[in-house]
Amino acid sequence: MIWIISGTQDGREIGAELADREMKKPETERREIMMTVVSQYGKVLAAHKGLHIEVGRFKEEDMVRVIKEKGVTLILDASHPYAAIVSETALSACKETGIDYVRYERAETPLPDYEKIYHAKDEFEAAELAGKLGNSILLTTGSKTLATFVHAKALQNKELWARVLPVSSVLQMCEDLGLRAKNILAIQGPFSYEMNVAMIRDYHADVMVTKNGGLVGGSDTKLKAAMDEGISIIVIDRPKAGLTGVPIFYTPKDVLNYMEEHYGFYQEPKSY
Repeated sequence: MIWIISGTQDGREIGAELADREMKKPETERREIMMTVVSQYGKVLAAHKGLHIEVGRFKEEDMVRVIKEKGVTLILDASHPYAAIVSETALSACKETGIDYVRYERAETPLPDYEKIYHAKDEFEAAELAGKLGNSILLTTGSKTLATFVHAKALQNKELWARVLPVSSVLQMCEDLGLRAKNILAIQGPFSYEMNVAMIRDYHADVMVTKNGGLVGGSDTKLKAAMDEGISIIVIDRPKAGLTGVPIFYTPKDVLNYMEEHYGFYQEPKSY
């Protein structure tokens, strides 16, 4: 069995492509492919013929157990580039069980030369910085770190706009944090340049907090919109996962080529 840890749109697409390739083999020669995601919403998005989707968050001992129980021979880690602990845990589980580990990580978007771009090492530093830079803060970092911004002393008298996924569990979390309905921007991305500009203007945002999620994550349109509107941008830098001595790829094409070459995910030549 192949285990794909997915946390991004391109990770799901890579899994679907590998499943399609495997489905072209005779049924007796096909390998099972399991993809794990962290939410029911992610499961819906990842659904694809030939993929067995499971929902869960795994500690190292859980990963080791699953690897042994299901006969996993390879983990393809396509988790979110900001989920460094997931990658470190997966690599450790692979080492303990003696199976292969391959990492796909979405490439960062090159940051433009803009005098109002600020870097933060994590969400705590970003919250402190946002409190110094403005009064209307557009948070585009998702729900995972939302509590940090809501509870930050530096932001207690500021207007926070939380752009999050429109799923019940996230909305409930926003309500539990005390956010008013008008401050919850529940909508599925990625967002166009025009949508980002409209949000900045409509909510009179003077600071945008973001991550460098890459082109698929919409970082380019967010950055351009914020720059054109002349507001401050706080970029939370990617955490550095301790991945050494393992194959790491930054484009879907490269990781698919590697899987074809080393693990037999053959792609039939296209005829034109």
